[in-house]
Amino acid sequence: MFARRYDSERGTRWLLVGLMLLGFGLRVVALGDKSVWWDEGLAAWAARQSLAAIANWTANDVHPPLYFWLLHFWRLVSGDSEFGLRLLSAVFGLLTIPATYLLGKRIHGRFTGLLAALFITISRFDIGWSQEMRMYALSALLGAWALWAAVGVWQYGRTRDWLLYILFMVLGLYNLYLAVMVLVAANLVWLLMVLPRADNRWRNFWQWSLAQAAVLLLYAPWLTYALGRIPTWSRANPVEPWSFLKIYWTVLTVGIPLDVDQYAPLTIPVLLIFLLGVARIGWQARRQKLDQQKLALLLVGLLLPALVVYIVSLPKAAFFYSPPLAPRYLIIFLAAFAVLLGWGIAMLSNGRSRPLGFLAAGLAVYAALFGLNSYHRNRVLFDDFPSLTATIEAYQQPDDAVVLYTDTDWPIFAYHYADFWYGIPGAWQMTPQQANDFLAPIWQQHDGVWLVRTQYAAIGDPEQHVVNWLTERALGEVSYPYGDKQLLFFARTPDRAAQTETLIAIEPPFVLETAVPALTGYDLQTHDFHSGETMHLFLYWAGGGPAEPVEIGVVPAGGGAPFLLDAVAPPGGTVPMRQQVDLLVSADLTSGPYQIYMQAAEGTAVFGRINIRQKEANFLTPADVTIQNRVDAQFEQGIRLLGYDLGETTFSPGEAIPLTLYWQGAGQISQRYKVFTHVLGEVYNINSNNFLWGQQDNEPENGRRPTTTWRTDEIILDSYAIPLDPLAPAGVYQIEIGLYDPITGARLLLSDGSDHRILATIRVE
Repeated sequence: MFARRYDSERGTRWLLVGLMLLGFGLRVVALGDKSVWWDEGLAAWAARQSLAAIANWTANDVHPPLYFWLLHFWRLVSGDSEFGLRLLSAVFGLLTIPATYLLGKRIHGRFTGLLAALFITISRFDIGWSQEMRMYALSALLGAWALWAAVGVWQYGRTRDWLLYILFMVLGLYNLYLAVMVLVAANLVWLLMVLPRADNRWRNFWQWSLAQAAVLLLYAPWLTYALGRIPTWSRANPVEPWSFLKIYWTVLTVGIPLDVDQYAPLTIPVLLIFLLGVARIGWQARRQKLDQQKLALLLVGLLLPALVVYIVSLPKAAFFYSPPLAPRYLIIFLAAFAVLLGWGIAMLSNGRSRPLGFLAAGLAVYAALFGLNSYHRNRVLFDDFPSLTATIEAYQQPDDAVVLYTDTDWPIFAYHYADFWYGIPGAWQMTPQQANDFLAPIWQQHDGVWLVRTQYAAIGDPEQHVVNWLTERALGEVSYPYGDKQLLFFARTPDRAAQTETLIAIEPPFVLETAVPALTGYDLQTHDFHSGETMHLFLYWAGGGPAEPVEIGVVPAGGGAPFLLDAVAPPGGTVPMRQQVDLLVSADLTSGPYQIYMQAAEGTAVFGRINIRQKEANFLTPADVTIQNRVDAQFEQGIRLLGYDLGETTFSPGEAIPLTLYWQGAGQISQRYKVFTHVLGEVYNINSNNFLWGQQDNEPENGRRPTTTWRTDEIILDSYAIPLDPLAPAGVYQIEIGLYDPITGARLLLSDGSDHRILATIRVE
């Protein structure tokens, strides 16, 4: 008996180690292969502040400071790379695996614990937040530990159980305000099921009450500091409870919160397994009060978020703070779901129903793996801000100023550029006077201005007042393109104008020895590129390079013919220079490893290593589509609108107008353009200050098919749901469309010289 028990425990340990190795791999692979988004940039910015500054900032924000304090110390070791900063969350995600195992083991033994650990290991929900610079992976870990400690208090009541319960509850509250739901769930179960059945009620009452008081007492310093600062406004949008439940269950099972109905063939069978397992647990626990308490704790933990969302969505409800519906908040009870699912399957695996248990486990694992299937390969690291800020750092002199125009994405920019900068508020609608008032003091105090022009600049400043103001006064100007962003430099003094291309650091990040004269090295900020992206290659020249232009492109790593060839003239001169070469990754290029290729009269150079991913598989031809309304409108850059589908022509105010456009490109399009769709009425709209009553602007297929990804003669189906203003008066309206440069706002012209095309007339009743 002892030997079998020892082997069982040893086997369990090895299985758990295997799960942790798998979980670590799933959480570390492609960890740095995604661009920092807004919230991550904010976290990275916060981590650079002092502990006191972090506390002050979070007190005025919607999250407590624990995660940001931990990230502050972590970055001292990890550095500021995407991989390094995200690794902290990956560690939390990894530790959630053994924490969930121990919770499952305390609930119903090792088998339940292993099943629960398996579900956490392959959970896309947990893996996704284990690869983000946010506090949610830590919330899942602390939620698992807090539930484990609560069960330990009820089951054993030892001093260490009480101390661990207090510790994990307090840490959870310092990490996420919504962790209070774990405390509420534990107290509800204690009040309704533990206290009434306690052998010594008064003793249990005072012990439990003192523990809750200790939690509140330890949390009181933060509440005292933050209560007067926490936002009291609500950002919550009403959500129907049924819609929330579908999102909730889909996130728990397959880890995807979007288009949840399409996953019903997977999620519904898992739901049936889950309910059958819970019923089996309830039947087995009908005479075992401790199992009833455990079951109640897990169920209350899972149902409490749904109840909170339902209350928040009630009409005319007023709350201190109502967060917007975000699936990430549900991760607190992810371990409860994994354990309850594992417990139910373990119960179904007993006796004659063992085949049912194996089938149930297989379905649950399949659903999780299905959700995980496309996760890692969809992580993309875009080379926009990395190359842009690298260019600033290569040329910026001490008396130069940096202006972010606009600051809508300021945390993302701040992540890539840690020095001081000025930000033009994204909410401004720029006027000439406003541009002068903002820029004049900066201009007078500096020798030059670096203007980081983002895709939002054209929204608040369509007349380009900021650029015009600087251009009128600058003695020298340089421009660098980076996708939908642009970097411009304006020199104020003659000396600075003469040094616009003077390098601060002449040593290239990657040193080379090649047959090409004067080429000393190169730089690439990223090494993975998808079709339609632009590769920003920086060449470092010592001066006195080839007199004739050189050909630059890429060549397959295993050898073969070069691609993306472009003739580039070296800068020449006698001083070190940094030359930017932009290569558009053709949508026709096959996936695989490549190297940079340079052909000069003196010889050939092959260096570096990049990976190109062709992400477009389907290719639609005119024979594959049926177009309701033919147009055949020819825009610049070889872009052709073949026609559109509209369906109905009569709508009510507030409705969405379904419109499908059919595009075709004559060849490789070198620039990304946005499509505008407008609904124009005969009555002036005082809210929009024009005749516009509906609008939807985005890149084709809602950003999934930028114009740079179009292949020659390919048909692009581009669908829209144009929201019609709820106040739109009855009458006749026109739908117009066109394309424009998201940086400058300049529209593409049609062959007849116009900058838009009227597609159809509709009626609003």
